[in-house]
Amino acid sequence: MDTNYLSIVNLTEQLLPTLRTKPAAAVVNVSSIVAFAPSAVLPTYTASKAALHAYTKTLRYTLRDTNVKVFELMPPLVDTEFSTEIGGHNGIKPSVVANDLLKALETDKYEIHVGDTAAIYQLSLKSPQEALLAMNNR
Repeated sequence: MDTNYLSIVNLTEQLLPTLRTKPAAAVVNVSSIVAFAPSAVLPTYTASKAALHAYTKTLRYTLRDTNVKVFELMPPLVDTEFSTEIGGHNGIKPSVVANDLLKALETDKYEIHVGDTAAIYQLSLKSPQEALLAMNNR
């Protein structure tokens, strides 16, 4: 919770006064599709990302009439050195995530579902129970 939620909230709150003085500014929070379809094997991670999603959505609403845009990036597993221990080699390339983020920034698409997260998100809207089962491979 400290790393995935509280540190982001604290940093954002510290930066907002400066961001508000700029003609254009953006906050990009990296959450996860587990905010919509929880992972049974990562309950605390899931809770932290759900909290971050709620914070990001509320912050976006709060800042709607300001120069600060608030984006939420939801990548699937990404093939990085950091994710090696959890099977990151099976993930998507960082360049895919970066390209999707840049496109979203250009078009003001505030909730960015990268790769397979788009399908899970759509499933969560249709059937939260099916999305839960899909995320937990049942």
